[in-house]
Amino acid sequence: MTTITFLMGTDAGVDRRATLPMKKGLPGPVEKIGDYPFPTNPMNDRGKGYLLQGKIKNAVTNYGGFIDWDNHPAGLWGDYTYLPNVSFLAGVPGQKYTSDFNWSLYESIQLGGDILRQTWTSADAYSAWFEDGDTNFVSILFEADNDYGKWRPDSIAKMYSIDAVDDYYQWGIDDVNERIFISTKETADPNNSGSRMGLIYPWALRPKLKERTDDFDVYEYGEDKEEWTQDDIYHYYGTNVADSWFTWSEAYTDWQATTKSRVNTHNTAVTAGDIFGDTYFSDPGDTYPLLAHSNYSQTWPTRLNIETGEMESFWPGWWAEEYIEDLPGCSGNRKDPDCWQEVPGRFISDTDVYMEFDDRWAHRGNRVNTNDEYEVSGYPMGFKVKAEAHSYGVSYAEDIMFVTVRVRNESGDWYDEDGNFHHGLIMPDGTKLNHGKGFDYQGVTLGFYMDADAVSTDIYGNTGVHTNDDDYMEYYDERFEIGDEVLIISMAMIYDYDGNSNGATDLGIVATQLLDTPKATREIDLDMDGFPDRYPGEDLKMTDWHWFDWYNRPGVVNREGSGSCYAGSAGCPQAKNKEEIMYKLMVGDTTNTKTSENAWFFHTPNPDTDLGTELNPHFDSLEGLEEEDAFDEGLDCVFIMSCGPFDLKVGEEVPFSFCIIFGQNKQDLISNAKFAQIMYNSHYQGYTPPTRPDVHAVTDHNKVSLFWDNAAEISNDIVTGYADFEGYKIYKSKDGGRTWGTPDKQIYDDYGIAVGWQPYAQFDLNAEEDSLHCIWENDECSDGLNRGRSISGPDPHAPWFNLGFDTSLDEIKKDTTINGSDYQYYFVDKNVQDGIQYTYAITAYDMGVESDFIIMWEDDTSGGFVPDTLWSYSNPEHWSSPDGYASIENSKGTSILDKNFVQVYAGFKSQNQLSEIGVVPNPYIVRSHLNENEWVREIRFTKLPPECTINIYTVNGEHVQKLEHIDLTGQDSNEIYSGGEAVWDLRTVNNQEIAPGLYIFTVQAAGMEDHVGKFAVVR
Repeated sequence: MTTITFLMGTDAGVDRRATLPMKKGLPGPVEKIGDYPFPTNPMNDRGKGYLLQGKIKNAVTNYGGFIDWDNHPAGLWGDYTYLPNVSFLAGVPGQKYTSDFNWSLYESIQLGGDILRQTWTSADAYSAWFEDGDTNFVSILFEADNDYGKWRPDSIAKMYSIDAVDDYYQWGIDDVNERIFISTKETADPNNSGSRMGLIYPWALRPKLKERTDDFDVYEYGEDKEEWTQDDIYHYYGTNVADSWFTWSEAYTDWQATTKSRVNTHNTAVTAGDIFGDTYFSDPGDTYPLLAHSNYSQTWPTRLNIETGEMESFWPGWWAEEYIEDLPGCSGNRKDPDCWQEVPGRFISDTDVYMEFDDRWAHRGNRVNTNDEYEVSGYPMGFKVKAEAHSYGVSYAEDIMFVTVRVRNESGDWYDEDGNFHHGLIMPDGTKLNHGKGFDYQGVTLGFYMDADAVSTDIYGNTGVHTNDDDYMEYYDERFEIGDEVLIISMAMIYDYDGNSNGATDLGIVATQLLDTPKATREIDLDMDGFPDRYPGEDLKMTDWHWFDWYNRPGVVNREGSGSCYAGSAGCPQAKNKEEIMYKLMVGDTTNTKTSENAWFFHTPNPDTDLGTELNPHFDSLEGLEEEDAFDEGLDCVFIMSCGPFDLKVGEEVPFSFCIIFGQNKQDLISNAKFAQIMYNSHYQGYTPPTRPDVHAVTDHNKVSLFWDNAAEISNDIVTGYADFEGYKIYKSKDGGRTWGTPDKQIYDDYGIAVGWQPYAQFDLNAEEDSLHCIWENDECSDGLNRGRSISGPDPHAPWFNLGFDTSLDEIKKDTTINGSDYQYYFVDKNVQDGIQYTYAITAYDMGVESDFIIMWEDDTSGGFVPDTLWSYSNPEHWSSPDGYASIENSKGTSILDKNFVQVYAGFKSQNQLSEIGVVPNPYIVRSHLNENEWVREIRFTKLPPECTINIYTVNGEHVQKLEHIDLTGQDSNEIYSGGEAVWDLRTVNNQEIAPGLYIFTVQAAGMEDHVGKFAVVR
């Protein structure tokens, strides 16, 4: 018996949309295979670069593996190398789970009590399908497994009406009722992720492979032989991640050098041996092409100068940027990108290496079986990557290698911001993706893979010290403050577990840190608490971090071991869902993962149980690392860091930048990581103020004494290395630091924008002290190593600020020890009133960076003047050449948690007597506005002994309140009130406001007779 159950109405819609958004309209000239010039062989466009300026040294390549130990040095630091591979990753999903939408049961077909099939409908799936007027999906996938599943062409599976459904694995679009309908086998419920159904993204449904030739793969383009048209034979390719490591074949990586790189981004005129043949890392016979190096113009590409008719070399990368406050649209904030401008001719680091690569050759990473089918279905997405690696020889950045990355979606033809037309990437068969329209991708994620072996080789490339299964891994996250800016470092570190790698000792520690990322295009919940952690428009930063043992990496079928047939190598088995599991790792998705995949890739604090309730799918736990099956006195640590998902339209470009950091130990590594973030946030051009003074306040009757240390004077600018301290500024506020003086004391720049406050007092080095002050240290030094002149008057770069008046620091010098802390300076403010709250901030400022030279006009003895160039002694490294940079002052602070920010009330110190105890104010007049607001009213008991008890009564003897007073000024902290005063908020023991009237108080102290007094409260 057959039973049909109708749960909803049966109005049928009419399909008004094309089956595939990729279908062309009426075509113009027919475009077929080879209509566009075939890309050149990417192997001919490969090059490598050498970053050797700092203590960290790397060879980098332009095919996605920024670092690869096939090219020495690979993460050389000290005597050893540490990095077998650092590779770039980019991925997109193949489907969106039906369980992400709400589905309602429309009908159920049963036979003999068994459900044969069911039809379901979803209105929100329809809304997503046609969101923003676009067609975001093209079909339905059933029984998804191993990044494949059951998909049939529209001619078979797509129904024009919901009433036409007569089998499972069918679907359709009901436009009248604005809903998607699907028919499922038996009891499969699309609301349940276990049903393994999804809405297919258009880029995942592609022309099927026909055959592989020596030059390119041939696809089933139908009878018209025209690509991406309706008569093509399509195939579900699934999820995709482009990489350059997991294929385990250097020649067949997903990322390859961009076509004609050998003439557009570098040249082949010089080789690695020509320039680096005398180093440990090359030899004179090394013919490998070199990428464009900033400090070797002979490596740059050339182009025709129309005016001269000559071929001239040009730098293909980007230049250093300079902060310029008067740029149009600049807000005056260094975080504002409108305040930064490229400076042509100025490089970012001591050696910049530029490269470009893309994924148009990604099909080469797919092996083809005897049936002319891809065993693993990776495919080109049309992403172009431009990258610049930076190497510093100066001490403050010698342990860091920065990589600045820009990723653009060139899957289709696009226009730049100037309106210039650009072709999308041309595929190896001479076609364009989606017939030149490309794809506006959803769910994009970017990341990188890092494999560190502590250690890999010695400085000469010998592998005798190599061990790869005795390392350890940690993750470090910290917020820190520089000046008035809060920064975040998030890095993963790897080091040798016992500090001995096959006899090599004195080893370092290596980490990677994500610096810049695309912005979120949707809300993302990272801690799984049900609330978003990233909102649209915010920087994504790192959204996922996962570690795994190399022998369990994505693509492995069964756990490998040393000497195994490695997955990705020719003839070795490889997991068919390699692309899918890589994407799931990058976005924190455990949907329908296998037990082995969960154990290998998603880690909880307790690996013995791996309870789902303990899992954060975005961030692996390291707490149970030593309990993992892969751990045996260490493990072969590798990990993926990523950010996403986000949307990326055709022609859109996003940033993705990271750095590789080394340190002698964890503390050294953390220090380097902090500086890396500081440098990056300042576009690699930032300077830092002197260290904040540590301030201590001591109050007395109508007097506040401020003491501070000399840490600012013995600190150097982190970027320049100069001992550039110049002076101190003292600020005073009566409103808790909201303002720092009367309106006439506010400072405005040339555009009328308020930029600060005149200090209450200022002290700086005098002319002689400035002239003799050493450039590199706070000490005496010989002529030529000091500043050589006075620093005072208006700042040349920001004349609204004053560098000082040559006051000397002698008048405020006073060595003092308070509560065990040493202070070198003091300032006494007697312009205060007891009982009033005062806020002080003491800042240190530097001299700025002087211009390279100044022009002095000298008398030529004949009534005229001649120019004389005086070079600056104080800027020997020529920072911010030629103009120099403005003075920098550290933050005033915002609360007493800041060590240079204090809040105090002047008042009497403790006194060992009771006879002079007083009450201020007396009488207390309500609404006198003396230290009060609608929430706070208070009076002070003054001239108290160090410890005493105060009881307050009405004149009728009713007890009102009891106060216990203890002088805490002897402890190592600033006390808001002086030690001889106690404050009462005029509230009773029952927390009620007292009534106006006369009150009696008593003061009791050990060893003294009780004191009785009175005060009045007047309305």
